Amino acid sequence: MKNSVIGADAAAEPQGNTRILVISTVAFSLGFAIWGMFSALAPFLIEWYHFTSTQVLILAAMEPLFAAAISIPLGIWTDKYGGRTVFTILLVCLAVVLILGTFAEGYYSFLFLGMMLGLGGASFVVGNAHVSSWYPKSKQGTALGLFALGNIGITIGMMTVTLVITRFVDTSDPDGWRIIFPIFAIPTLAMAAVYMFFTSDPPNRKLKNISTREIFAVYRSGMLVWLVPGLYWVAFGTLVFFASTMPTYLVDHWHVEPTSASAFYTPMLVVCVAITRPLGGWLADRFDVLSILSLLFGVMSALTVLLALQISLSLELFAIYGLALLSGAAAAAVIKLIPMYFVHVGAVSGLAKAAGAACGFTMTAILAASNYLLGSYTLGFLVWALMNIAAFYVSFSRVGFRDAKPIHTAIAESVPAH
Repeated sequence: MKNSVIGADAAAEPQGNTRILVISTVAFSLGFAIWGMFSALAPFLIEWYHFTSTQVLILAAMEPLFAAAISIPLGIWTDKYGGRTVFTILLVCLAVVLILGTFAEGYYSFLFLGMMLGLGGASFVVGNAHVSSWYPKSKQGTALGLFALGNIGITIGMMTVTLVITRFVDTSDPDGWRIIFPIFAIPTLAMAAVYMFFTSDPPNRKLKNISTREIFAVYRSGMLVWLVPGLYWVAFGTLVFFASTMPTYLVDHWHVEPTSASAFYTPMLVVCVAITRPLGGWLADRFDVLSILSLLFGVMSALTVLLALQISLSLELFAIYGLALLSGAAAAAVIKLIPMYFVHVGAVSGLAKAAGAACGFTMTAILAASNYLLGSYTLGFLVWALMNIAAFYVSFSRVGFRDAKPIHTAIAESVPAH
């Protein structure tokens, strides 16, 4: 099987860079905080603008839609131009979008705003490729698991929005809530400056002179380059899907108070995902990755069936938080597969991130359609259960992985014996 190991060299790998890891994680956290702010706004938009729950779910789906669309080019650009340059430009663009957000008015302007804020979610692709370029493969699972703690940014964004709206905004001022946009725009510009002046790309970056055509060739390298994003569709898609829909779902179906849904229940979901990602990366560095994924996706499949039954709020929350804990570890394990099998980490990470974000958009749309057409969320959750079962099958059967060789094995076999 042909894959992107062709042309790789065995040059000494960088042994790590704590400064890059820390700054990238903080920048990624900020990007995800911006991504989370729009989901937190959703229940309040129902009240302020009299949008329906279906309209608000569509608004929430705009961010993962654009994140999916932009992730692949961002990954390619990161491979070609380096994480420092691409992340800096991304942060500047996010700041401009946030400033424009102060002028949003009407449903279609909110649709456009929600779409553009998807850049915050796409920041994962750039940071993931940048961090991995500084660490040897034996440590990438742990390093990328620690980097993925930036998922906690969604919690920060949601709690900040809810706190500002409920505690600091003058309720007599219908536009007072818009202060949240400059609150996020200022640190975003500051972070762009930090990333430009305090980070760097590894001195032996292998792909800086590679052509875009060569990077695109990875997408034609075989089944594996599509199976890995397929697994990430479920693993990371769990976070995107529930972070986008949980506030509206809890308010609409279980009649949870909007502030609690946005400031407590949904942030808890993100915390559950974030705290297990370093564990998943650590396990992936030490044990067989597909065996770990088989166990995780198997339990997740059972929990999704419980979720679809919608027996009670307590059991629903048990299923959701259980999925969050397991999916965090699963996402880190899937990410470990990318530098194991591919040289073009940015390009494949972009494809994986696009899959995860596209899952969030797709599942949010399916859940909204289920509620709109059938008056129930059950069908949407059943579709989600089937997707988890499919991920379990791929990891358990190892279809597509049996004949694939990790990069270090392929390099070793290509070196002639003396």
